[in-house]
Parts: sequence; C-alpha cells; structure tokens
Amino acid sequence: MNAKRMIIALIIAVACGVFCAYSTSTVEIPGFEVTMPYLITIFYSRLLMGFVIGFADHWILLKRQLLNAIIRGAIIGAIFSIGISFYGGAVPFISFGIIYGAITDLAATKFGL
Repeated sequence: MNAKRMIIALIIAVACGVFCAYSTSTVEIPGFEVTMPYLITIFYSRLLMGFVIGFADHWILLKRQLLNAIIRGAIIGAIFSIGISFYGGAVPFISFGIIYGAITDLAATKFGL
C-alpha cells in the first residue's frame, strides 16, 4: 500500500463527502426528506469510496495510467453511490459519485507516486 496515495485519496474523499452532504441538505427534491442519518450516510459512503480508491492503485483496466485512474475511479464512485441513491435522487448521486471517484483516483494517482 502506498501511504501517500491513501492520504491523498482520503483527504479528497472527505472534501467530496462534506460538499456532497451540504449540497444534499440544500437541494429540493419532491418527496425527498433530508435527515441527519442520511447526510452521515452520504459522507460515510464518500469516505469509503476514497478508502477503496487509496487501495486500488494496482487495479489495471487500461494501459494508460491516467486514463486507467479516471475509469477505475469512476467505476468505484458509481458502485459506492448506488447505496445512497436508493433513498432518493439516484441520478444526481450516481453522477456525482462517478465524478468524485474519477477526480479522487486521478489526483491520488498523479500526486501519490
């Protein structure tokens, strides 16, 4: 395990988790009630995403390193966003999970070497 990569991934994941939870608390989705446990679940899901991305440096999907990081992060982000999307707002949560995952993995790959 690359400790520098893990730290970078976790710091970005915490920032994404805070941003995502805050954004969720301010959005108006019909039939969607924002509760504190749900906001904590969102934050925790983003934190777990960063943790898995921190470990994922040896998962090779493509030969090009940075493109591999983007695709790998997007897949991990989508997987960890499915759980929080069941409650409501599936498309935004999965879409932002893909974006957050790609950004997190790209930064961790680029700066964590």
